[in-house]
Amino acid sequence: MAEGQAQNRFAFISGPDRIAQAIGRLGAERGTAVPILDGAACRRLIEASKPLAFRPAKPVVGEGERIVRQDFTICMEVPKASLLGRLAESFGALCEEALDRLDPSPIERPFRFNDRVLQWYEPGSQGISSHRDHIRYVGLAALVVLTGRARFCVCDDRDGAGAREIRAGPGDVILLRGPGYGGRRARPFHFLSDITERRLSFGLRHDLQKNANG
Repeated sequence: MAEGQAQNRFAFISGPDRIAQAIGRLGAERGTAVPILDGAACRRLIEASKPLAFRPAKPVVGEGERIVRQDFTICMEVPKASLLGRLAESFGALCEEALDRLDPSPIERPFRFNDRVLQWYEPGSQGISSHRDHIRYVGLAALVVLTGRARFCVCDDRDGAGAREIRAGPGDVILLRGPGYGGRRARPFHFLSDITERRLSFGLRHDLQKNANG
């Protein structure tokens, strides 16, 4: 195998059986986390993020009772051909294998992570207040933590009531159910706070408004 090909492979720590168990728990738990990457893979992915263009997120989005406060920089154009894009494709394939083990599958097939977003959070930032993902992001959302420490919680409402922390460090992926999971329309509220170390996360979602090959 060529050296370049070897550098682009991902040996996931968790296999399809463990991912299937995690996806299956989402009906009751709303969100969970499992390890998928080792330190070397995280470092390669962080390095691959450096040439990409980040911009400050809008400090406030939404109106009235639906206001969401944000404090991070974001890259919304992660090329499919990049190492990060290949991670999205590889982890999507792993999730497909996992879904093959669930009968019936709680997620409509075919499923593909066609929305790829990177977010940097600085220590001491406000993170992002309690919110739900847009309804167009269906089935399953995956947030891969590449570096840093923070408090990620699912909760009951925009005030953060009933918060339950999902502990996830570098190399872990946080899985959240989306609309359509198990035939439901429910979307879990979640927030990120208490950033103690500079944190980079890679968000993967299936966007109904995007071409499946995007």
